[in-house]
Amino acid sequence: MQTFIGKMAKMFPLLILMGFMMVVIALIVGYVNSQNAAAYFAEGKFVRETTLLAERASLESTGLWLPYFKFLGLGLILGGIVMALRVIIDNLKAAGEQVLANVPEAVRPSTPKPPFYGPLMAMVMMLGIGIFVVALVVALGLAADARALFSHPLPEIDAAGRGTVLLGQLETIKSTSAWLVPFKFFGIATEFLAIVMGLGTIIYILTNQTVLIERGIQASRSSVGAGKRDEKESVKVTA
Repeated sequence: MQTFIGKMAKMFPLLILMGFMMVVIALIVGYVNSQNAAAYFAEGKFVRETTLLAERASLESTGLWLPYFKFLGLGLILGGIVMALRVIIDNLKAAGEQVLANVPEAVRPSTPKPPFYGPLMAMVMMLGIGIFVVALVVALGLAADARALFSHPLPEIDAAGRGTVLLGQLETIKSTSAWLVPFKFFGIATEFLAIVMGLGTIIYILTNQTVLIERGIQASRSSVGAGKRDEKESVKVTA
């Protein structure tokens, strides 16, 4: 599993590019939506509530799904950073093993195991991206409800009674949005946690490899010195 993750981690530029493209798309859609909002609110209240129903529905629905689309793009960028950290970790481990390979096997220090959170870094990152995907899917459902709801005049929505379809749609939008926003930020926190785990693993590897390399050099010097002394003693005995 870790070998597979290590191979996939080398594709981190693609993950970052995909996330950046999604953020750019969100920026373009947001700009278009702002122009539609300017045109909508330039009209009087009576015209807005009776004639521009499709425009109102579009504004409301876009405002519900667009932030979660943007956050998914940010999540992919952060996921790419996590994968880049994984590449750095693998390269550090390979470099340390290559240096220690020059130490005689008899005195070569053993490589310490990575911290328990090291292998979990990629899984935590994928959990964060999964949270963003779920949030976007839920937001798209809310956007569909909002488009259906606000295609009706506002006086009709305000006059809707308990148990009506319109009031049920409004209730769903408001109640779901109440927990969906913190759920989105939980995904961001998960991505940052994966980054912190990666940085912690790098610090752990650098600290331990420095100690191991120093021990390896000392052991190698001691081994070479002992070999020279044995060689001198054998020369004396022969003489």
